[in-house]
Amino acid sequence: MSAPSLPYHSKAWLLDGPIDSLPGVLSFDGTRLRFLALEAGTFPRAKLRRTFETCGQTWTEGNEPEWPYALIDVTRAEVRAFHIPWYYFGGGAVIDLGHGPMRFSFIRPQNTVFPSHYSEHLQQWVGGEGQEEVDIPEGKLAGKRWRALLT
Repeated sequence: MSAPSLPYHSKAWLLDGPIDSLPGVLSFDGTRLRFLALEAGTFPRAKLRRTFETCGQTWTEGNEPEWPYALIDVTRAEVRAFHIPWYYFGGGAVIDLGHGPMRFSFIRPQNTVFPSHYSEHLQQWVGGEGQEEVDIPEGKLAGKRWRALLT
């Protein structure tokens, strides 16, 4: 697969722990890698503050950043490592920016989708608000494009 044209961006969710995700847009213009966080997502306040501080951003009580917020803005040279673990099935990546690995999903995490009803045949919750945004092929394609750009 040839490298995608620049600039490139995709939906991305910064993951922390088993259930917390921060929705945003990951972009690369050939020189700088950026993550624009769109809202707090499922991050609790304390984890959000810790994440901002880990990324070198300022967080002052009573003067929290406004959304959307450029959480990550680094040069390509600052990206120490990029890989797509097998267990992400191509729909996510781990990026090391020097302060530890950061996990991203290019597929909307299911815990951010509110189910509408229980399907006895499939034995799972289905449908619901936000379900239309869970696009697995789109997320896997984004993973391929990020691999071509950052490896």
